[in-house]
Amino acid sequence: MSTAALSELQPVVPPVSHHPEIGIEEVSRDLSRAIERAEVNAWLDLYDAAPTEFAARHGLSLARDGDLVWTTCATIPFIHFNCVKNIGVDGPATEAQLDSLLAHYRAAGILRPWFCTSPHTEPSRLRCWLEARGLQHQSGWERIFRDATPLPAEPLFPADDLSVEEVTSKTAPEWASFIDAKYRLPTSPWLMALVGREGWRHYMLKRDGAVAAVRSMFISDGAAWSGIDAPVPGIMAPSFDLDAMLGERLVRDGIAAGARLFVADIEAPRPERDGPAYRNYARLGFKIAYLRSHYSYLPAHSS
Repeated sequence: MSTAALSELQPVVPPVSHHPEIGIEEVSRDLSRAIERAEVNAWLDLYDAAPTEFAARHGLSLARDGDLVWTTCATIPFIHFNCVKNIGVDGPATEAQLDSLLAHYRAAGILRPWFCTSPHTEPSRLRCWLEARGLQHQSGWERIFRDATPLPAEPLFPADDLSVEEVTSKTAPEWASFIDAKYRLPTSPWLMALVGREGWRHYMLKRDGAVAAVRSMFISDGAAWSGIDAPVPGIMAPSFDLDAMLGERLVRDGIAAGARLFVADIEAPRPERDGPAYRNYARLGFKIAYLRSHYSYLPAHSS
């Protein structure tokens, strides 16, 4: 049976029936690689920082084959921890490569490995290969980016009852505990190893002295990746304003630190590309690069 029948070969993008509330730029393949590399570099350093005892207890590892990077974690079924980060990004993927990765996850006892694709992933039929092996399109995030154009001097998202502070060694336990509570994860020892580490900056937004939201930034080779955010707006929390305040602080500090490229995600994409997440990121100078699609096996309990 032809794998072409399993999936359209055109990129999967949300249909747009009206003017989006954020700019959309047709990025080059080289820029898409730089965008993806910003995240890959963050995960490479994040795994390097994992305490040895923590990594051993949870079967946590990161492997590389040339530019290709994939993560494994035996005890925590979290998308980022069992994910092929950049297949088909720095060079065309092959079916043999895909089969080898799937065999690795089977041997590790991982039931749901994740693969990320974008309109620039090579070859375009990679999605067909994934579907032919039983993986299905599960979700997607809008990959967004901006350059180092300065923001206006006046705050874009002022709020008298909220403040943003950078995490220090003293406040690291509070920050890490907040993240673990939101995601129901046991990663505090790993998270605290990132505080004070070169390239990383972590932020907490507080209301009346209590943490209300967090977000981190990793800067490498002039590119700033933004993640480790909680609660995820539109998924874990209804409000997008808290995350916007954090995003503004990250952009301002990133520009001051010399970042030339900023990379982030909208994790609750909307078909019309409208709503507060899109409006807020547009105010921060971001544009959509593409929708990054996620493929995995359906959960065992799915029909």
